[in-house]
Formats: sequence, structure tokens, C-alpha cells
Amino acid sequence: MVTRESQLPLCPVCHKADKVKKLETAYNEGLERFAPPPLPGKTVSVVRYMVSSMILIGLFIFFILVLVGSESFGQGFSFVELALVLGAIASIIAALILSYIAFTKVVRGDQDASKHYAEWDLAMERYKRLLYCSRDNVIFDPQTQRIVSEEELASLMSTEAKNQQASQQSTSLAH
Repeated sequence: MVTRESQLPLCPVCHKADKVKKLETAYNEGLERFAPPPLPGKTVSVVRYMVSSMILIGLFIFFILVLVGSESFGQGFSFVELALVLGAIASIIAALILSYIAFTKVVRGDQDASKHYAEWDLAMERYKRLLYCSRDNVIFDPQTQRIVSEEELASLMSTEAKNQQASQQSTSLAH
């Protein structure tokens, strides 16, 4: 039978493995500062479009009820009936257009977020590789046996910082 101590590498500070655990385990035990990198996502507000569409649908229902309630079908041509029908059709078309605009905004937001999934996967690989020693309160990389500071951990877990650095380097190279 293989013991738990022989499975995990030794802490580079105390050279023991009894208090060494994965960083993910430390987070699950309540150490919030060791949270995994957040999944990239882009929130797109479509509330304005939804409210506008609901108002237009309400107008459509109102126009239909007024048209049905007038009971003047087949008694000749009425401009009021024509206006009610055109208003109902216009509200349906406007609601469909607003729904399409909201849908395309959500799709664009998802596409923008999906560009960062590869970087997030790399950050998650680094996160799952790191270990934590609760005796010495240190985070270390078992492959290099190097202690990782809080700042280094934050930069390892961040995908946005690398994007900003890359864009700054590309702009400085252009000048």
C-alpha cells in the first residue's frame, strides 16, 4: 500500500510531505485566496432590448384587442382598422428586429470569451500543478521545487495580464 506522503513531493521549506496538498484542495478547504482562475466570459446586457420588445408585444396585443373589439369587419373600408393592423404588424417586426440584435450581441460576447479559453486552459493546468504546504504557508511548483509568491500566483492565474503585456510590447515594437 502506498502512503499519501510518498505520493506528494516534499515541501521545499520544511522538506516534509505530511502537510502538502494540492492548491485546489486548499481552496476547497476554505482558503479563498487560492481560488482557481475565473472562466472567461463576457456579460452582455440585453435587458434594454427585452423591455423594448415586451412593450412592443404589449402594443401588438392592444392593437389586436381594439381591432377585434371594434366589430366593424366587412362594413367598408376604415382608416382606423388599417392603422391598427399596420401598427400590429410594425410592432411584430420591431420586436423581431430587437430580438435579432440582442441575439447577435450575445453571440459576439460568446465569441469574444471563447478567444480566451486556450489561455484559461493553460492557467488551469498551472493551477492544478501547484501545491500548498500548510505548515509553512507556502505555494510551490513540484516540477521546479520553487516557491511561488502571492504576486507570482496572481500573474500565473491571470490571462488578462498576458494579453495586456503582449499588446503593449507589440505597440512599443511598432514605434
